[in-house]
Amino acid sequence: MQPIAEEKERLSVSVIIPTYNDQNGLDRCLESISKQDFTLDQLEVIVVDNGSSPPIVVGNDFPFRINLIVCNTQGSYAARNAGARVATGDIFAFIDADCWPEPTWLSRGVRRVAMGRGEEIVGGEVLLASSNPPSAVALYQCVTGFGQEFNIREKGFSATANLFFTREIFEGVGPFDERLFSGGDREWCWRAGDHGLMLRFERNAVVYTFTRSRLSSAVRQARRVVAGRKMLQQLDMAHRGSKGLEKQRSAWQSIRWILSHPDLNRRDRWRVFSVAVIIRLATIAEGFRLALGGDAERR
Repeated sequence: MQPIAEEKERLSVSVIIPTYNDQNGLDRCLESISKQDFTLDQLEVIVVDNGSSPPIVVGNDFPFRINLIVCNTQGSYAARNAGARVATGDIFAFIDADCWPEPTWLSRGVRRVAMGRGEEIVGGEVLLASSNPPSAVALYQCVTGFGQEFNIREKGFSATANLFFTREIFEGVGPFDERLFSGGDREWCWRAGDHGLMLRFERNAVVYTFTRSRLSSAVRQARRVVAGRKMLQQLDMAHRGSKGLEKQRSAWQSIRWILSHPDLNRRDRWRVFSVAVIIRLATIAEGFRLALGGDAERR
């Protein structure tokens, strides 16, 4: 793997972006990628339209090569696999269409991969942004946070919203599990760990994403997470994921944590608490629905 460290200035990168019905988010993401301090002639961007209606469109005026493909198999992990199959770069960088990176995102992520001599997986920081003033749901998500560093250090996985590794690693570990509509990042990172690969956190490779602002959207997100955890259990991932599938806090710990949070005033504590209760009840109901044979939501 020594050439990775020695030739880091010449490494080519494929940025892979799955998208579904998010033209505005994709446009913002691509505009931010065009402002990277990375050498853009070493960069290709692959946009994977996962069945959007109307179909996604991209311009041809970007300072990098861009390739728009369509993946009709539902699910973001199927879309990421489709992007990886046509990627030509030495390093794969995954980002979501609803994210936008800081100008140093690529250079920091690629540098960290090179430091690991191609033998490490790198997860960058994911920070939340919200409207001003934030809704109760946005406050809830800002307070609970995205948790990228915690998940990497404590649970052994990185979200695919900000993930780097070499082509060789992807070919060795294999594709994302397309049966999963949530939790595929956990499963892939745990599988990579079984291959002896280390996962590292790179604080300075930063992307941003908006919080959910509507309760219905936050509830759908929480239900998908419940379904992903259940599917991972069915895939017999307990040997890697028993700790990784646990919630960060128990219900009682969450109540105490929210109602004593130093960054919230009394009114906002109760607003956030109300959202937390609704989401907790929704996840419990989803668990029962799945146990009775219901199907996981795909979108």
